[in-house]
Amino acid sequence: MFEVKDVNGTNVVYLKGEVNAQTGLELKNSVIEMFKKTGTVVLSFKGVMYMNSSGLREIIDLLKRSKKDSKNLRLCDMSADIKEMFAFTGLDKVFKIYPDESQALKG
Repeated sequence: MFEVKDVNGTNVVYLKGEVNAQTGLELKNSVIEMFKKTGTVVLSFKGVMYMNSSGLREIIDLLKRSKKDSKNLRLCDMSADIKEMFAFTGLDKVFKIYPDESQALKG
């Protein structure tokens, strides 16, 4: 699942476990709600053990929504496997991906 912390007005979402169709949809809906109150959301992948294509699709949908609404979606703390998935699909060129939370918060 995930946990949310407010860090100086920016919501940081700490993902945990698996990101799949079910958890990805829940995440997407929660972040869309967050965007109503803030301009930037950071997704930290530090606790993610596994992400499948369905979970990735929900994060892509979230990026589309953020662009449409002129919001910032930033990703950080990815494991080598998750980074590889984004690189293989070319999504590392589309998303704002940062090595760690502090850099993602700076933007």
